[in-house]
Amino acid sequence: MGPLDQIESLLGRAAAQGRWALSEAEVYDLLDLLGLATPGRFFAGPDLARQLAGLPGDRVVLKVCSHKTLHKTEAGGVKVCAKDKAAASLVEIQARFPDADGILVCEFVPHAAFSLGQEIMLGARADKAFGPILTLGVGGTDAEGLTSALRPGFSPSIAAVKLVADDGGWLSFLDRAWIWRYVSGRVRGGKRLAEDACMQVWLASFRRLLEHFSDGGASPWAIEELEVNPLAISEGRIVALDGVLRFRRATAAARDCPSPKAVWSLLQPATVAVAGVSEKKMNLGRIILNNVLEAGFDRGRLFVLKDSPGEIDGARCYADPAQFPEPVDMFVVAVPSPEVPKLLLHAAASGKVRGVVLISGGMGEKSGSEGLKDEVLSIIAAGRRANPDFAVSGGNSLGIVSLPAKVNTFFIPRIRLAIGTAENPAHARAAFISQSGAFVLSTLSKLAWLKPAYCVTVGNQMDVTVCDYVEQLAQDETVKVILVYLEGLQHGDGLKLARAVRRARGLGKTVIVYKAGRTPAGTEAVMGHTASIAGDFVAARAILADAGAWVAEDFDQFEDWAQVACFCHGRAPGQGRLFVLGNAGFETAGMADNILPGGPVQMAAPDPALARRLGDILTRHRLDSIVDAHNPLDLTPMAGDAPLIEVAESALASPAVDVLLAAIIPMTPLMKTLPEEGLDGSFAAKLGEMAKASRKPVLFCVACGSLYDPYVEEARRRGLPVFRSADRAVRALAAFVRGASGPGFCA
Repeated sequence: MGPLDQIESLLGRAAAQGRWALSEAEVYDLLDLLGLATPGRFFAGPDLARQLAGLPGDRVVLKVCSHKTLHKTEAGGVKVCAKDKAAASLVEIQARFPDADGILVCEFVPHAAFSLGQEIMLGARADKAFGPILTLGVGGTDAEGLTSALRPGFSPSIAAVKLVADDGGWLSFLDRAWIWRYVSGRVRGGKRLAEDACMQVWLASFRRLLEHFSDGGASPWAIEELEVNPLAISEGRIVALDGVLRFRRATAAARDCPSPKAVWSLLQPATVAVAGVSEKKMNLGRIILNNVLEAGFDRGRLFVLKDSPGEIDGARCYADPAQFPEPVDMFVVAVPSPEVPKLLLHAAASGKVRGVVLISGGMGEKSGSEGLKDEVLSIIAAGRRANPDFAVSGGNSLGIVSLPAKVNTFFIPRIRLAIGTAENPAHARAAFISQSGAFVLSTLSKLAWLKPAYCVTVGNQMDVTVCDYVEQLAQDETVKVILVYLEGLQHGDGLKLARAVRRARGLGKTVIVYKAGRTPAGTEAVMGHTASIAGDFVAARAILADAGAWVAEDFDQFEDWAQVACFCHGRAPGQGRLFVLGNAGFETAGMADNILPGGPVQMAAPDPALARRLGDILTRHRLDSIVDAHNPLDLTPMAGDAPLIEVAESALASPAVDVLLAAIIPMTPLMKTLPEEGLDGSFAAKLGEMAKASRKPVLFCVACGSLYDPYVEEARRRGLPVFRSADRAVRALAAFVRGASGPGFCA
């Protein structure tokens, strides 16, 4: 019988006893079967002295074994004592825990418990979205405190087992683990405590275990959580000093994903139909119909589902989906939720409908609507069996905008938000995929420059999910930036999204993600354990960043990153050598303050050739008496457009400059910054031209009020990302340089 078969039996025996957790001793037995190091041990019996003789050393560890005691150390259930004091300690623990299953006596494994790197934590848990995930972080009794004190992304190191391809993947996993720097001696004054290969044995064994005991795996059991805390680093060995394992019955459930053809029928429909259109008033359906028409869609391929014959706003009406004159790629349903099942049933049975955009809500989002949701899900499943390319996006969706298809099915009147019919040629082609429709509206309203080719709001993801759309758009060579807002991930969608991000990054795209739902409210897990240290948000952030996504911390960061990614796409940032140009001291100081030592962006003094050119410019414009040639260069309000243009041109021509950031306070009368002064020859206009010619990333900052909005818009029209705060501009630039030169990251 092989090791996995024996572990199968171990779990089976526990389940037969009504237990869904193993004792610490059973976890040790499981680790032994995997060939991993555990301490010598025995359960205390009547002949304790003879038993003690079988353990090495002069000290032992006594531990209470009780399923009622989660934290043994805090409860006084762990005693380290000399062998000759073990009998007395045993009596003390037995008196404290009279209902314990037993007292485990373990070999004392020598190590410095409170020295960083000598105690680590290795954990694993089942995740609906990502499958089994592994975590490696700080171990010991203060794992929670140390982990929470570290900046996000430092600890723990997290990986989805199914995304780690080989040993090289484990080396990358170890490299991301902050605590492993101490184990491997990569800190000042440190020395290596254990070899990477030793830890790789543990990681590979855990992967083998989790792949077997997981949903959809070969076993009837799935490991819910496995944690070894601490793993002691002792004399070059890695030894388990505790163990927790919870398991359950495995499930074979897997999401029935829509076909690529179904998703593209929604992204680029050639035919559209709308249900829920009123003849008498401008209801949601009528607004959608008009928005589709105003987007320029072919009226002859736009239909209305309506009992009454004739036309509405020039679109022909049909009483039943089966009567549509040709197959419908996108069927927009905006009817009251009680009418949805019958309508979807007819659509699915007609054979004429591929993709459905379900605007209607109230199906699973509110209490009491679960039955309606289940009915709709059943209809979707039946529809897919009849037509593999049948799919539903929504419900509770705001709609979809596809500029390539000339479709706008948002139910927002143009007077409240004007969705353009053309992309912005000044920035790279973008797609915006969001679970929340309101987030899209808010973002597009604030970022008037942003004109994504695709704006998809997915709602409650009853069928098609955010990840289905990202998966397809990641393969579209024309889309360069993908913006993603996520709330929840469906079964397996984390893996789908991470793989799509990897594919997108491989094609030179940028994927920016904001993941909502960060607080695991109501969780019963204790912070010191894997389930919470690697909770849903923490795991998603780490795994998506490792796949190559830029994971934003807040909405402002999401917007800033979107701007720099869209406007600077395709411009190589080189080594991140930054030249800063401004006309106000506070801005140049503030920008310098946000350049972190060792970060992706560095600001050095101009090289001799550039310094000479800058000196000549300052002399020619009579600024040399108040300004020296250095970086950052504050030309003061005494400078007009000409010296600013010449300095920027010289900096961009220098091989020692990779990126340029110009920050202007536009109130000086020496610059053209108002429309009536003529903006064609302004610094903003010329800087945009220089950025295009140099192919280097250039950011512009105009810290001012609304009077100078036309100046800002002129800069953006010329292809410049414009910020209204210099410190935010520096941080966005650092994200761009970091993202363009390496894997993804989280803030």
